Amino acid sequence: MTLLGDLSMSEIVSRIGAVIVFAWLQGLLFAGLARLMGDRRPQYDGRLSPNPFVQLSVWGLAVGVLFAMSWVRPLRYEPASNRLGGWGVVLVVLGGLAAMALLVPAADLLRPLALMLPRTGGYAVLYGINQFQLVAAGSVLLNLLPIPGLAAGAIWQAVRPDQGKRLPRYESIGLAVVTAAVVAGLVPSLGAAVLPYVTLVGNA
Repeated sequence: MTLLGDLSMSEIVSRIGAVIVFAWLQGLLFAGLARLMGDRRPQYDGRLSPNPFVQLSVWGLAVGVLFAMSWVRPLRYEPASNRLGGWGVVLVVLGGLAAMALLVPAADLLRPLALMLPRTGGYAVLYGINQFQLVAAGSVLLNLLPIPGLAAGAIWQAVRPDQGKRLPRYESIGLAVVTAAVVAGLVPSLGAAVLPYVTLVGNA
């Protein structure tokens, strides 16, 4: 378990940047895939915006900085508008997570560009890439849990669309449980465990 005191200032700053980039890309992936499937709800909610902060969860940022696992602000879907109905929502979630997983090794392609920068700037960019890969890998695995508030928790919007008004409460409870489990050490460092196997360089 990593606490704030165990992190250097450079680690904190780079981790914050990594979580923001992760949330921005992951939110755009979900909203974009939903739009492709005919569901405009995330777009109408502003989730296709280039502004990364519309995707950011405050608690997701805090947990991401401390434990290198995060989540985006929950999205609302309209299964009835999706071309495949409820199964389409499942496809959007799994497709978005799969796309984010592919961005982990793809980020290694930026390393040669970082080496073209002045030494200090290049090292900072390389470290930022490492942190993004760590956060993204761990977050993809965490968000596979079908807990309200996490990405895969959106399946409940398809299974129980009649519970829409209660969804924010369920999400708050779900994320509170996830946060407590991570802080208590019940959830291991997922990103660190899988990162050596999913990056192009072998070990970020």
